[in-house]
Parts: sequence; C-alpha cells; structure tokens
Amino acid sequence: MQAPDVLQTPDASHTKHDRRMTSLDGLRGLAALAVFGFHLWLYTMPAPVASDRSSLGDYAAHELRLGVVAFFVLSGFLLSRPWFGAALDGRRPPALGAYVRARVARVAPAYYVALIGSIVLLWGLAGTPGVRLPPADELPLFFGFAQNFSPASVLKLNPPMWSLAVEVCFYATLPLLGWLAVRLPPRRSAQALVPLALIAAGILFNWSIAGHGLGMTFSKSLAAMIPYFALGMLVAIALHRRGLGAGSRRGLLAAGLVLVAADACLKAAVPAGVGGLPAAELTEWFVIFRDLPAAAGFALLVAALATAPRSPVLGGRLLRGLGTISYPLYLWHVPVLLFLRGHGMLPLDPLLALVVATGPVLALSALSWFVVERPVLRWSARRDERARRERRERREREPGAVSGDGDRHGRRPELGTVRA
Repeated sequence: MQAPDVLQTPDASHTKHDRRMTSLDGLRGLAALAVFGFHLWLYTMPAPVASDRSSLGDYAAHELRLGVVAFFVLSGFLLSRPWFGAALDGRRPPALGAYVRARVARVAPAYYVALIGSIVLLWGLAGTPGVRLPPADELPLFFGFAQNFSPASVLKLNPPMWSLAVEVCFYATLPLLGWLAVRLPPRRSAQALVPLALIAAGILFNWSIAGHGLGMTFSKSLAAMIPYFALGMLVAIALHRRGLGAGSRRGLLAAGLVLVAADACLKAAVPAGVGGLPAAELTEWFVIFRDLPAAAGFALLVAALATAPRSPVLGGRLLRGLGTISYPLYLWHVPVLLFLRGHGMLPLDPLLALVVATGPVLALSALSWFVVERPVLRWSARRDERARRERRERREREPGAVSGDGDRHGRRPELGTVRA
C-alpha cells in the first residue's frame, strides 16, 4: 500500500527509483496477493464468516489475513526512515509540507476513486452474501477516513478500507514522533525508545480493551495496531548506515519465516485450545498481543531484504509489478468479488473464483495506477523537486552557507530509500 522505492533526498522526499530495495516491492506484492487470497476464500463461502473453518485448507486460507500486518510493518519502516535518519545524522528533518503532500498524493486519489467505485458497484446489491452496506448517512465518514470510529460503518462497504483509516492516523502521528526523535540524543539506543514506547503503549491499550466487548471501533484503531508500525520503525533505526552479510541475511529470513508461520499455526489452533489452556483464555491473550510474533517476523524479513541485492524472486518483474499496483489491487479486489457474486458470476470455489476474478481485479488495478496514481505522484515529485531547488538556492546565497545539501556539520545526507 505504498509508492515505489525512491532515493532519500535531503528533505526525505521522493526522486529517483532505487534498485537496491526492489525486493520490498515484491514483498508488498506477496502481501497484496495474500489479502486477495483471504477474501477469495471468504467470499466464496455460502455465508461468508471468517470464523467458519472446518478443514486444514480453511485454516491456512484464514491466515492469509497476515498480509495486512506486513503492510503495517512496511509502512513503519519506510516512512520513519527519513525522520530517524535525520535524528541520527544531526540534519534537518523532512519538510512537513512535502511530507503531507506526498502522503495525500499517494493515498487520497486512488482511495476516493475506489470508494466511489465501491458505492456504484455495491449499493444496489444489499442482501448479497458478503455485502455489508452502512447507512447512507454514515457514508461521509468514509470520505474522511473515519469509518473505523462508528460501529455502523467499520468493516462495511469495502471492508479492507479499514486499514487505510489506520494508515492515515499513522501518517498524521508520524511527524509528532519525528519531532520527538530529533530532540533525543543521536544514538540508536535513545532513538529506539520511541518505537519501544509505542509497542508498550499498544500492548497496554489492547490489554485495557480485552474482554470488555468494546467492539471493532477500538480493535481497528491505530492504538491497537501501533506495535506493528513500531517494529518497522525499530528496523529503520537498526539499519541506518548499516549493511548485513549474506549469512546474517539468511538467518534473519529463516527466523522471520518461522515467526510468521508460528503465529499463523498458533492462531489456527485457538478453537481447540493449546497446552491445556481454554480457548477463551487464549483468545484474550491474542487480543492483547494480537499478531506481534508475525509482525516481528515481517520486520526481520524487511531487514534482510532491505540490505540485500535484488532477490531473483521477490525482485523479479512479476512480483515487482504486483507490488507497484498493490495499493489499487488492495482497494478494488473486494468490490469486484462482491459485484461478481451479486450478479451470479463468481463460482463458489476459491480456485475457480480466482480464474474468474483475477482479470477484472488486475485490469482495474492497472487502470488506477496508470490513470490516477502515477500522474499525481509525478506531479507531487516535480513540485517537491522544484521546492527543494528553491530552498537550496536560498541557502547557498546566505553568508557562510554550506555548499550543496550537507547537514549543519557539512556532511552529505545519506542516500537511502523510502516509500513516499
């Protein structure tokens, strides 16, 4: 759900494509496919209920939901890097105006097109299994990314959009966290206090709501999800100006995959209870810690992939292409599935449904990317580049100014990568 890889510029805006981290595009593509697969399984049920699992295949398909956790970890890593890089290097933090403009350009146009498209495709399909429409007077909440704040609108219309509401809350919070980071000592141990505090706060929040029946307006909030973003932020701090050897990368990949698989297997075992603990008690623990093991696993995978040459698989053309259109794919796949089902065109078999739905989903996703997203992102990049050039020229005209884009000590900024 992020933009393509770009070089970090002095104010952390986006400019050029970076081939070193294209494997993260592939990871994003896999995450989008996982979420697509989860909803294929869900919406081909006679009565779509995610808790209705009776076979090994059902349990495996249900855990494809973890693709959303991967997106949150990636956001925490990629978007926090400029702020922590500035704090650790003692240079200027990202320009707030450029940051806001980049976030709006990245998220809003495609979101609003998909939102209107969801209303057009689904509003007349009330009664179709899986279609859950909000009251008409709740629709303005969707246009303000506020649907998670009302029980009548959360997970309604286009359910995956709940995560966009959480992402936007994170975008709004990140400059405050960055402001705090640049005021802490420029040491990794000091900077790590920010994400560690967020992890503790998120666990405490989830503990406070566990067992109280407060509903999804609490569980689908940034406060509940912030530990996932924070784990990505920890990776951003740990990797700043660091590389990893091939052996270390292999170890991180193996450990990450084990953690993700362990989390999925443990969640699948909940209905029967584990280790003598009743399912109800296990469920409460899972409300508190949620999918932190999987998030930690994804964080290790991100660390390994971000420091490695391009993977022949994840960095290949297919998965990189899917990563490029992962955001519109994420936005459009459920409306397409439900539209097809509402008109009797979706087979109630996941594999057959995959054959029928993949073409329309990819076509709409590519159309959104080429017609809506890419032109807006290019406009935003040109505007930011012009603003940077003007600021650089003003600084160079000042008496005693450091030539170029160095920090206050005359050092050149790091050329890392961010998603912008």
